[in-house]
Amino acid sequence: MPGLPPSFYRSLPVLPPPQPGGAWGCLDIPGSAGQRLESRGRASSLAVPPDQGIAFYVNDFDLSSAQPWHLPDLIGRPGPEPALRSLEATWQEPNRSAFHAVFLDAMEAIRQRQVLKVVPAATAAAYVNADPGPTLHGLLHPDRSTGRGQAAAWSDGRQGFATITPEVLFELSGHRLTTMALAGTVDAQHEADLRQGPKLAREHEIVVDELHRRLAGLGRVSLTAREIVPLGTVRHLRTTLTVDLPEAPTGQALNDLIHLLHPTPALGISPRHPATLAQLAGYRERCGVPAYFGAPCGAVWPGGAVFLVAIRGLFWQDHQVQLPAGCGLVAGSVFETEWAELELKRHWVRHAFELDAVHA
Repeated sequence: MPGLPPSFYRSLPVLPPPQPGGAWGCLDIPGSAGQRLESRGRASSLAVPPDQGIAFYVNDFDLSSAQPWHLPDLIGRPGPEPALRSLEATWQEPNRSAFHAVFLDAMEAIRQRQVLKVVPAATAAAYVNADPGPTLHGLLHPDRSTGRGQAAAWSDGRQGFATITPEVLFELSGHRLTTMALAGTVDAQHEADLRQGPKLAREHEIVVDELHRRLAGLGRVSLTAREIVPLGTVRHLRTTLTVDLPEAPTGQALNDLIHLLHPTPALGISPRHPATLAQLAGYRERCGVPAYFGAPCGAVWPGGAVFLVAIRGLFWQDHQVQLPAGCGLVAGSVFETEWAELELKRHWVRHAFELDAVHA
């Protein structure tokens, strides 16, 4: 998938690291030979993207912002890897009882065939010893994060999020839209379960079928064979879906595509309608899930766009940090297995962001 035209990308200025308390953002362009967009400074906000130039998209999981498109003071590309100040974190682990209660409610809904799949989440919390923004920006530098996933972050100086996500909501190159079903997660030692485990295969196929149904109204959908994606110590199942649109979407049409595809069943609930989305919102509230966890974040430029899914990361306000992780529940899910998957994902994030695992 091509990204920005190389000559255009090289013409962007190299931006210095953000200062403590400064607004900043970054976004990897998948499949584009290491292209990354950086932003600095306060951003003006718009309801739809501009006709020309680069704009960033940031919204919460409920897509509640009426002006999710942002034009920062500066847009450029990353400079050399900066010197880092280490962060120390004192962690409070997720509330197991709260998640167990949500698990039981969700499995009852599955047993009653109200839903096929749902993704609840549990959240760890920490206090860090310094403003996390500049350090997390340095830890997201391409020299550190390449090969782990796609980096994305956004901060207004006091609060923000930083992720290294394995999931792309969708990409656009001209009128071609590409998305993915990413569902089914194990550690490296249990990779064989992704080939043989019926629960993981069922979880994955629910996501594939739902995405195919949503895209079918746009054109003929092509699917790749299912594959295993290695990212450090974890493994995922992935199927890629592609559809050629009648024309390249712009303006409100881009917002409409985001609403069509978000949340995918990989991070949301299936089937998706107002009642089940309200059910999912209730689960997230009961477990203290940050509003931006699982939300789309992206950028648009002339001829293309990309939207990532904000998972595998940290969400902060001042020195308080949250680390959520979700798991896909289907018929046959077992609590202890799902709880272990949540810890696997949290451990991956703590390692990726080099946070000391000091527990309260």
